[in-house]
Amino acid sequence: MKEERVIKRRKRRIKFVVKLGVFLIICGIAVFMLKAPFFNVTNFQVEGNNYYSEEEILVMGNCRTGGNIFIGTDTGDIKSRLEKDAYMASVKVKRVLPDTIRIELKERKQTAAIVYGEKYVVVDGEGTVLRKTGVMPQITVLKGLTISKLSVGEKVETEEKVLLRQTLQMLGIMEKSNMYFKTIELSEGEIRARILDNLICRGTPENIMQAMENNNLQLVVQELFDRKIERGTIYISGDRTVSFSPKID
Repeated sequence: MKEERVIKRRKRRIKFVVKLGVFLIICGIAVFMLKAPFFNVTNFQVEGNNYYSEEEILVMGNCRTGGNIFIGTDTGDIKSRLEKDAYMASVKVKRVLPDTIRIELKERKQTAAIVYGEKYVVVDGEGTVLRKTGVMPQITVLKGLTISKLSVGEKVETEEKVLLRQTLQMLGIMEKSNMYFKTIELSEGEIRARILDNLICRGTPENIMQAMENNNLQLVVQELFDRKIERGTIYISGDRTVSFSPKID
């Protein structure tokens, strides 16, 4: 019995020594990783940016090289700083050993600019306000909307809620259909979408979406361009009929 107890005590001591040795090795590795210049950040990678340049992203995130990748670079702080910008739909910040921080972005895409007095309210396809500007952006301009609530980073609210939602959906179809409307005037359920300054498309958002999805509108516009006609009105009715008049009303 004594021998068994002695053997058990020896095994416990051996296990303790082994665990202690492993712990000390891990601590040594950790200290090495935290102090070794090999793990200092020397590079930032930015992916998914479109509206902002890489340099702008790094400034916005207060990204700096030289700090240790584990304790000298706060990835959480970089993430929170970038997420404050309305253009950022999602932000991921990852450590890539030994010396790189990768920033993966998904930006909101500016879809339209709503006229707001003498300014423009830039929104994405969901109606989220990205920014306000006094300069007309190079995107489709929406006229005739009455804004009731406006806050950057939140969805804009208008009195014409349904019409705005339908129009933004229509712009999503427009982008996929090789079409472009310079301005859209919204009024009582109907819109007047200007393809050129004097070439207008009239109808409801639903009918215009259907005309683009079945390619009818594109065919009419292409025929007009081939004939060098840049003035008139394209009418799109509820029965999907597309017609043209040289008059502008």
